[in-house]
Amino acid sequence: MKWILIVAVFAIIIGFAFDQKMATGKKNTSPGGSYKSFALLELFTSEGCSSCPAADRLLPQLATMDSNIITVSFHVDYWNDLGWEDKFSKAEFTSRQRAYGQQLHLESIYTPQLVINGQYELVGSNRSRAEAAIKTALGEKAVIRLDFDEVKRAGEKVSVRFHVDGELKNQNIFAALVQKQAETNVRAGENRGSKLSHSNLVRSLIKKTAQQKMDFEISFPKDLTDDNWTIVLFSQDKNDLRITGANSYRR
Repeated sequence: MKWILIVAVFAIIIGFAFDQKMATGKKNTSPGGSYKSFALLELFTSEGCSSCPAADRLLPQLATMDSNIITVSFHVDYWNDLGWEDKFSKAEFTSRQRAYGQQLHLESIYTPQLVINGQYELVGSNRSRAEAAIKTALGEKAVIRLDFDEVKRAGEKVSVRFHVDGELKNQNIFAALVQKQAETNVRAGENRGSKLSHSNLVRSLIKKTAQQKMDFEISFPKDLTDDNWTIVLFSQDKNDLRITGANSYRR
């Protein structure tokens, strides 16, 4: 009877240890296996570039391909000395494009350029190549998940609280304050006389090292109306600039 009791206790201990191992194994499984696929489309564009309006028009059309597509427009500043100063342009957006140019081994940067998930680049007005790259990106699982906890505007500031799941090593988290729509009557430069329409312009971009619980405070542009903005979050590998997760706030 004593031996039967010992064997029974031993079996219980082994069973518990096995269950713990299985639970631990599930917890440590690569998060990329369970997170939704996505495609973050970054368009580098300028109001001073005559080739850019076609890409500006195409961008929102590409977004209709799938609900997991997120689009943003970065207006670069290196066209500003050629007749028209783009009021949405920033030097930091040009620096971001240059970083991609170096990582993707390009001879030079250009507009309009579309970068998808930090891995695929192409002329921003090339629909067929864009659609093919988007389909490839949507076939890959995310490795980071970003979930909004709170987005609140108070005066000239927008506060964003969110949490991050996944492998956070070597990850930066970006918060972009995005203007949904804009129009500009261009009075000089290559697009002189044109009325240009833009979608999802990045007005502010803030970066922090990834943590599980995070918050950002972003300045709200004075020229932006309260019904014309949203927040886009995305994670990016510090080494190869791959976008590893993205989410857009639904307002």
